[in-house]
Amino acid sequence: DEFGAVSDLVASKGARGGQGGASRIEREYVNPMRIVGLSMPPEYADDIRDTQFAFEKAMSKLTKATNGIRRDLPVEIDASAVPKAQAAWEEGRVAFNSFFAILNTATGLKDELTLMPPAGPNQIKEYGRNIRRYNEFMKKTKLCQNRGGPTLSAAWGQLMVSGYLQDSCGVEPLEGYFFQ
Repeated sequence: DEFGAVSDLVASKGARGGQGGASRIEREYVNPMRIVGLSMPPEYADDIRDTQFAFEKAMSKLTKATNGIRRDLPVEIDASAVPKAQAAWEEGRVAFNSFFAILNTATGLKDELTLMPPAGPNQIKEYGRNIRRYNEFMKKTKLCQNRGGPTLSAAWGQLMVSGYLQDSCGVEPLEGYFFQ
């Protein structure tokens, strides 16, 4: 049912003059994986690059499996597309988890990056993250960015006279968010 959302993740948007723009998966996952891999010591860099390539390959399979399926078009989904998409998603999840496991080992921080559990009825409970809290965090972050970031937002907050004092960005400390 969420295959239209997957199509949105892997579609390149914002291209100008026929140039291919980066998809959301590339911007938010592959590029940070590449940057982290390049900054790691050589004994870990090759393994990180291998997991990055495995993740990219899985996302490519997912793109092909969900090709032509969009949220706004009521199209009947091919019966063979669902197992292909689920298998590609699982392959990507395994690659992403191995990336996190290598980073945990490389940094010496055991289980700092939580691995994503397999799909199932208890997946969200096993993962230990709160979807509502994440959405609130992202909304506050975007609002803060729209105000010019924490520095500019604080400057504007000092100019405004109000009896309501709070962090002008409203973003909670990251320690409280990451260690929930």
